[in-house]
Amino acid sequence: MTTPSPAAWFRRALPTRRRAIAAGAVVVLLAAAVGWAAWPQGPGVRTESAMLTVRSGPSGDQPVDLDTTLYLPDDASAGRKVPAVLLAHGFGGTKESVRSDAEEFAGRGYAVLTWTARGFGRSGGEIHLDNPDYEVRDAERLLDWLAARPEVRTDAAGDPKVGVVGGSYGGGLALLLAAQDRRVDAIVPMITWNDLSRAFLPESTGGAPTEGVFKKGWAGLFFGGGGNAGSGPAGLSGVTAAQAVLALHLAGRTDAALYVGSWSNWVADPTRPVASGPTPGR
Repeated sequence: MTTPSPAAWFRRALPTRRRAIAAGAVVVLLAAAVGWAAWPQGPGVRTESAMLTVRSGPSGDQPVDLDTTLYLPDDASAGRKVPAVLLAHGFGGTKESVRSDAEEFAGRGYAVLTWTARGFGRSGGEIHLDNPDYEVRDAERLLDWLAARPEVRTDAAGDPKVGVVGGSYGGGLALLLAAQDRRVDAIVPMITWNDLSRAFLPESTGGAPTEGVFKKGWAGLFFGGGGNAGSGPAGLSGVTAAQAVLALHLAGRTDAALYVGSWSNWVADPTRPVASGPTPGR
């Protein structure tokens, strides 16, 4: 007598209706597996972490160590150069705060450099609140470093094709870097400020910020790490808005700045083309 197979025994053991449901579930799972296998996947991503020493300060001669990670598409090389993204984190965060966004950008074909700002995490130095001589000059030296990478596309020697993305503290850095260094091709500053002192001490009569009302709750959130809420740069959910602007690189636009509402009059030089975009935080 032949012993029935486990599968046949299982089919007989199930009532007809349950058999139909089970068969349907198997079909759905198989279809999902086939669909997943056929779904187009982006390029793989490789990373390089390093402690970079840059020179900043008023005279540009003060060394500081910055904890960095470079994300590259697997197919990026000297023979297949890609545009770059400098991705800044929010106050209280580190380069790990923007890791998921860096991975997504790299998966879309960008070389992405993240770093922990001075005074935070494993980086050296002291916090200067996006001071042009310190945090902004640090970022300029990172642009130099990107320009020297063989995988990064350039507009000229020492001039990488690069966009700067950041939110809150990182958004302020993006604005200031674009104002200070004309090598920046596009910026996506989000939920940031145009005057930090007046953001914490609003004053509407024309007086000094010291005469304004201190926003204690907001200041507490900011300096307590609220400026880095969310898994992306200060609450950025994914990279959809940033991707739309940075696509200017792939279209060959090398002199575009994102229009950012009230900030545009001092970030974007009137003689430079400006790409319109949403006001951050809306």
